[in-house]
Amino acid sequence: MVTFKEYLHQLRFFIQGYEYYLFLLLILSIIIGLIDAGSIALLYPMISVGFQINADAIPFYGVIEYISSLIPMGSQFVHLGLLFILLTGISLILQLAYWKIAFIFQRELIVKTKKSIFSKIDSNDYKFFVDARQGDLINLFNQSPYYVQQTYDRLLCLCTDLMTSILVIVMLFLISPGGLLLVLIGGGVFYLIINSISKNISEKLGNLQIASGQSENKVINEYITGIKPIKALHASEHWGRQYIDALKVYWDKFAELMFIQRIPIIAINSLFYITIGVIVLVLYIYYADNFLVIIPVLGTFAAGMMKILPKAMNMGTYKMELKNFYPHVTTIHSILQEKKYHSVVNGEKTCNEIISDIILEDVSFSYGHAKILHNVSMTIAKGSMTALVGHSGSGKSTIASLLLRLYDPGSGRILVNGFDLKEYDVNTYRDIVGYVSQDPFVFNASIRENILFGGLFSDKEVIDAAKLAYAHEFIMELPEGYETLVGDQGVTLSGGEKQRIVIARAMIRRPEFLILDEATSALDNISEAAVQKAIDQVAKECTTLVIAHRLTTIRNADKIVVIEKGRIVEEGTHEELIERRGKYWEMSENKA
Repeated sequence: MVTFKEYLHQLRFFIQGYEYYLFLLLILSIIIGLIDAGSIALLYPMISVGFQINADAIPFYGVIEYISSLIPMGSQFVHLGLLFILLTGISLILQLAYWKIAFIFQRELIVKTKKSIFSKIDSNDYKFFVDARQGDLINLFNQSPYYVQQTYDRLLCLCTDLMTSILVIVMLFLISPGGLLLVLIGGGVFYLIINSISKNISEKLGNLQIASGQSENKVINEYITGIKPIKALHASEHWGRQYIDALKVYWDKFAELMFIQRIPIIAINSLFYITIGVIVLVLYIYYADNFLVIIPVLGTFAAGMMKILPKAMNMGTYKMELKNFYPHVTTIHSILQEKKYHSVVNGEKTCNEIISDIILEDVSFSYGHAKILHNVSMTIAKGSMTALVGHSGSGKSTIASLLLRLYDPGSGRILVNGFDLKEYDVNTYRDIVGYVSQDPFVFNASIRENILFGGLFSDKEVIDAAKLAYAHEFIMELPEGYETLVGDQGVTLSGGEKQRIVIARAMIRRPEFLILDEATSALDNISEAAVQKAIDQVAKECTTLVIAHRLTTIRNADKIVVIEKGRIVEEGTHEELIERRGKYWEMSENKA
């Protein structure tokens, strides 16, 4: 259970760098409260003067009389009436300024929070995405920051309402302690009106929040779905830019939209008091002789009632809402402060090329308590095609993840150019690594954009990569060629077509080291043949590791390594392994 002190600490965490907004808003709320209390206080002497009642007994009447006398026109009553209207108008302007600043503050706060979440999530190890549920991540991006913004919105409302209510109550008490009872009598009707307005505003805010989610869900869903190739190909910056652009769709308009929605509420209150002033002036001019003695008290305390009762009732609502919001605030705060998923520490060496064999030395790895790899040692010869085969669950894809440095070995090491992979800047290393998985990540954009994958390459490079992946021919048969939109998750393409686009994506970066992880396992025979042709071609361009379950894809490999239950059991060429009649031969006989 989070204590109130811890909650305040979390709230301060989110506004770091924006404290000046709160200071300015606090000053404005005090000034607005004083002016509102003063404008209501003016009603008593206005009405009293109209009845020719001595108002000198009011503690602050002398100050009011002095200020009103500075108006160089009309009678004392006119002075008071004009001062009332002037103060109410000033209050209106200050309230508009207050909420304009408040909404700009909230906009800055929520955009900063969303950017911080994206940056934090992107900096986490790949294991974070394995452990987390996709729905929770989507909610974290789209819903939780909204509750942070709403928390500050309620706190700002609470601040202004509380300040104004206190000052008005003090003013009413100074006029007549017994008159405060009137505030409790007639407040119900106006409360219903304000509550109805508030309910309508809440509905509009809900619709706006839905709109904001729609502008961001596409990018976040693609980012999370494709996190493995995005990480492997060092393309996070592109998705970061896309996410910031998505934020602009809604949040650039946030301050203006919220400001416009706040104007009717502010105007209704202000116009109400201006109307009172006008009515009293009219009554004085036309019906001065018929003023009742009770009107000064009724007028002043009715105005006070209309001002403070809705605010007092809102405070209970704010308190309840703040309690509902704080779990979301706590969740975001804990995620932004969490250090659990930062075990993959970046090195300092730059890796621009592969100049020697890639070697795994006694590599072991565990997922939690389950040990996946047991002292695995193997060599991926530079410029060759090495195949890694084994049954599902044998540890093949884990080796791929280690070679992409999505994880670090529990023990042992991976040597690249003679240095431990941990010593390299992981981004420079991933820039020279190509990766193709068995589940090709294709996002809702054109084929050209899918091949570029956030990179900056020429049209010629795009076409050359597509030709290398044997994708150019089918792309040119499409109505719009490379500009053809593929739909969500590439729904308009076949499995083989998607896989060849992903291979082109990998090859456009001219990788020094290419990892093909079960690239044909989910394809039919025709698609597999097309993709296999592409694999055989691209394998000539770089050092290649092909991970396969189906042996038909790796017969031409320079070396085949067989893994079983996390251990290397044999290695050699296809012919050598068949002659040994070992595990590979058994798999071949079973047509695995």
